[in-house]
Amino acid sequence: MLQKFDISWIQEYLPASLDIKQTILLGSLGLAVFSSGHFIWFFMKPLFSPMRSIKSPPGGSFVLGHMPISRKVPTVGAWHRDQLRKYGHVFVYKVFFNQDRLCTTDPKALQHVLNNSFIYQKPSENRYILSRLLGNGLLFVEGDVHKRQRRIMNPAFGTLHIREMTEIFVAKSNELRDVLKKISTSNSSQETAEWTPIEMLSHLSCTTLDIIGLAGFDYHFDSLDHLIRGGRDESELSFAFSQILNAIGGFTLLGILKMWFPIFRLIQFDRRSRIERSSQKTIQTIGRKLVEERKQMLKEDMEKGQVSKAKDLLTLLIRANLVEGGTSGQRDKTLSDEEVMDQIPTFLVAGHETTSTATTWALYSLASHPDVQTKLREELLAFPSDTPTMEELNAFEYLDRVVRETLRYHGVVQGTTRVAEQDDVIPLERPFTDKYGVVRHEIKVKKGDGVLIPIRVVNTLQEIWGDDSEEFKYVFSSSGMILSLFDDMLFSPDRWLDPPKRSASLPSAWGNQLSFIAGPRACIGLRFALVEMKALLFALIRSFEFKLAVDASDVIGDVGIVTRPTLQSRPEEGHQLPFLIKQV
Repeated sequence: MLQKFDISWIQEYLPASLDIKQTILLGSLGLAVFSSGHFIWFFMKPLFSPMRSIKSPPGGSFVLGHMPISRKVPTVGAWHRDQLRKYGHVFVYKVFFNQDRLCTTDPKALQHVLNNSFIYQKPSENRYILSRLLGNGLLFVEGDVHKRQRRIMNPAFGTLHIREMTEIFVAKSNELRDVLKKISTSNSSQETAEWTPIEMLSHLSCTTLDIIGLAGFDYHFDSLDHLIRGGRDESELSFAFSQILNAIGGFTLLGILKMWFPIFRLIQFDRRSRIERSSQKTIQTIGRKLVEERKQMLKEDMEKGQVSKAKDLLTLLIRANLVEGGTSGQRDKTLSDEEVMDQIPTFLVAGHETTSTATTWALYSLASHPDVQTKLREELLAFPSDTPTMEELNAFEYLDRVVRETLRYHGVVQGTTRVAEQDDVIPLERPFTDKYGVVRHEIKVKKGDGVLIPIRVVNTLQEIWGDDSEEFKYVFSSSGMILSLFDDMLFSPDRWLDPPKRSASLPSAWGNQLSFIAGPRACIGLRFALVEMKALLFALIRSFEFKLAVDASDVIGDVGIVTRPTLQSRPEEGHQLPFLIKQV
């Protein structure tokens, strides 16, 4: 029957490597899945979940749920905060394909979910995205594999090694300082201008990329140097990594289908898939080369009875592998070469954009609060050297409070999601009333139900942090969309002189806040990130005054893997935060 129809025209829309028969076969396979019982149950599942009785906002499309409206707000987390005001500290909202997701700010419930990592794991759709980026690195794996990798990697992120890496943090921070001084001096001599315009997000992003390259795997990106010479002439590894990030960023229909329905992942001829394959091949080739070079170097040192002076995380992991593999030979005490290699993109994701974005937001708050900036500068200028050690950076009390408040206030990661791998009962500190008027003292969830950990919402919750933590004025459209929002949240480092007692009830790996989450999957690199951020602020605030080059109301957070600043007036220009700087 197929021969009766002229379908040759389809070929011109397909890559040369894919013929019409393959396309028809793939379509038939997709149709079979659509008609299967598993597919039907996927859409029926919410009807049988006990979460149906929990209050939820109206609206939301079948395909995208409440996701668009929750993201299109000037202040990150504003929509979720508004639902909490309407429905209480437990509510349910819709995500893709009409699936339910639980959101709660109850400390006891959050602690239960985060501490039981074998029951509550990353959703399969999130893991699919991470696998395209990270392979089988620490951020991707779950269960016993994660437990083993984490146990092996923990020593590399300990205080001893972070102390040694501080030299890299400080040296690169001072390099950024010198670059900005050169730009400032050049601007002053040419235009006799007191203040110099500078876009800080890109400069900090290049600096932290250079830092994680050296501290993570002794790789020289020289990204900052490329930037000041007229553009980010990125290395092969950096370019491949950025290509993958761009490919998986944003939503497309095919991308959403691939996330939720694995059968569609067989479609590999689209442009994004081709970019991913090419970039992954580059990352794997370079990663394999780095691992082999380190192994060879360490083996030669061991044969000579020498101890390698290398301080990077990759070398530390391989050294631990060689020592444990040589003494015990036990598989559960070592990482395979592939696992070690997969940590390279993991280091890049976890140690690059997170710290650069957090530091940019810190500068935003310091520029918005000149009194805080002045007080911090006075503390830092009292130190007699520009090369502090880790202990000396951690001894600056006001710097520590500024970093704590920045991470609480801005929360570069908006939230994280978990899915129940089995039926469970989540305990509550406070009961809630469901939509039928029944008072509930616990939340029953079925296998497959999703739970949001709303990091930034909890970090700014008024009932925990006090009346000065958040004050909002909303203007709504008739459909309930937030048209404008004036964010008067008070940035106050001195709140950490006497932290609110309620904050002690939060599950937290650090600082009575959720920024690094908690439990077995708490951020392994938190010490790394904190010392790196302090080193950057130390070098910058000692040397420059910062003020915003745009109106503060024009700056909004764009939610992605991290929440990066962008300008409402110029969204087409991408992520940025322009400042004016003046040498001290």
